[in-house]
Amino acid sequence: MKIIINGRFLSQSPSGVQNYAMGIAQALQASMPDVEIVCPPLLHTSHNLKTKTIGSGSGFVWEQWHLARYMRKQKNAILINLCNAAPLFVSHQIVTIHDLAYEQRHVHWFTFAFRWWYRFLIPRLAKKAKLVFTVSHFSQKELMTHYGCHESKIKIVPNGLPVIRFATPPPIEGHYLLLTAANNPRKNAAWVINQLETINRNGYKLVVLGSSASVFGKVNLKTHASILFFENVDTAVYHSLIKNASALVFPSLYEGFGIPILESIVIGTPVIASHLDVFRESFQQVPIYFELQNQKSFENALIELKNKKIERKDIDSLQNKFNFEVSNQLLTEYLNEVINENSISTRLV
Repeated sequence: MKIIINGRFLSQSPSGVQNYAMGIAQALQASMPDVEIVCPPLLHTSHNLKTKTIGSGSGFVWEQWHLARYMRKQKNAILINLCNAAPLFVSHQIVTIHDLAYEQRHVHWFTFAFRWWYRFLIPRLAKKAKLVFTVSHFSQKELMTHYGCHESKIKIVPNGLPVIRFATPPPIEGHYLLLTAANNPRKNAAWVINQLETINRNGYKLVVLGSSASVFGKVNLKTHASILFFENVDTAVYHSLIKNASALVFPSLYEGFGIPILESIVIGTPVIASHLDVFRESFQQVPIYFELQNQKSFENALIELKNKKIERKDIDSLQNKFNFEVSNQLLTEYLNEVINENSISTRLV
């Protein structure tokens, strides 16, 4: 069976979901060189992947029309989608759904158009797909609860670490806490910024990262002399900001995994994270947790931070648990199950 990867992610600015797709695609193509990555002509990056360009444009029209049309011409092929979305009218495909943030009751997290489209598209994809991949047991349970997917259909293919590289010289020096994805309302950055007096009292400045992504609802962030804002930083600067931070603060209201936590721990930077079940599932007791929207709990976390160091054993454990080689082995195993089932069905016919 021909294996085709939906390469739309190569036309998008890299974020957690796109980095996941990149890592999986690289590992899968390294182990199976005949895997075809089909992508739009307007590429953001290729990262040395062997790709095939089809159609025109780069957005959801390319995915729903050009990619679907291409797949209809293929014989005995399966499409692997790694970034939530997929062409609706392709029957033989696997869909990766990272989380169900758009299904939560907080309507201000996304634009109306984005929320409407995902609420329409994703349940139908989950129902039609041969398999659904996701990144945690938490997200697996969410899919079962919201969409009635059977547990056997939802396979966990965990996140891995992206390539970590650093900018020189470091962009900032001094004692600071780092906030990421501040333009995304569910990341809860505004609440942490409102604790600035407490943060300053404990000896820290605040560095806030954002992006120009248009799918999120609007976030109004306060400005202050002890807050430094960065927008759309490249990967090397991003990792350098993590490395030189006193801690990453990750106060999310909802997540399917939490890649910045993984990156920070492996780099050796402590993490202060909101008390979410998915974080405890993935990272156990390595982060310092605080109760959501609880000012006293957050200040206690800042006090605990002063004596916090990341242990080598914790870094090794997470690197062994979350890497794209392991994820690729799992994906290949699940993929072979689908291929074998299809071969049996064909022989029976």
